[in-house]
Amino acid sequence: MDLDLPSTLRAFERDGYVILRELLSRAETEALAAALAPYEAGRPMGRNDFEGERTHRVYSLAAKGEIFMRLAENPRVLSLVDRLLLPSWLLSNLQSIRIHPGETPQPWHTDDGFYPIPRPRTKLAVSTIWAIEDFTEENGATEVIPGSHLWGDETPHDDARGAIKAVMPRGSVIVFDGALWHRGGLNTSSATRLAISPQYCQPWLRPQESQLLIAPPDVARTCSDRGRSMLGYGIHPPFLGQVEGMHPLRLVDPSYRHHKTQDHAVAEQVLARPKAVM
Repeated sequence: MDLDLPSTLRAFERDGYVILRELLSRAETEALAAALAPYEAGRPMGRNDFEGERTHRVYSLAAKGEIFMRLAENPRVLSLVDRLLLPSWLLSNLQSIRIHPGETPQPWHTDDGFYPIPRPRTKLAVSTIWAIEDFTEENGATEVIPGSHLWGDETPHDDARGAIKAVMPRGSVIVFDGALWHRGGLNTSSATRLAISPQYCQPWLRPQESQLLIAPPDVARTCSDRGRSMLGYGIHPPFLGQVEGMHPLRLVDPSYRHHKTQDHAVAEQVLARPKAVM
């Protein structure tokens, strides 16, 4: 399925989210669930109402299998992210969320709320939630408030009129502005609701997860070029992300000098200028 990017982006800017349906096959979602299973086994439920006391979360998936980074690099989703964030944007968070029967609604929140910038604000982050199992009315489908990414100081805590449930079949994904008010839903069913959530942020912001510790150079060597950039092995001009005044890919790729791109070369020229790095 090819996206109609102009209309999809218009809907995103108007509502704060879009749902892309059935981008993954059943075999792909089953493979993701199977890769996740060893990390869920024996794991305790969440520690509070926000994490979910009837919810399993697995964090730091960037280093837990190439299959998870492949999901985070889905080309249809990244075709949107590339147009919503600045070049060299970063992977902020990559986690799974399995809501079990009996889970209560999560508190309303935004995914960019920890950045102390007044609302309404320029776009800071883009979040995605992939349905690895069907999202239904009963099993805790994510709830969103369309248009709330444009709010100022308003909050939905006393009045969430207009909220909708992101009901979607497995293999689908909801892509939303980090400023959109949303929450995990109430699970009144007898089954779980499994999701994997890659989140992305502007290249000048600190990610939620310390990806360079989660995926140090020996792990980054196994990633694609795009994946390495997402993890922070890149430069946001003129020199954000440098190491010893040089491009961080030197720590990952011994042949970097021989095949660096024009962008990399420009970044290193900037780094080499006097007084570029204080």
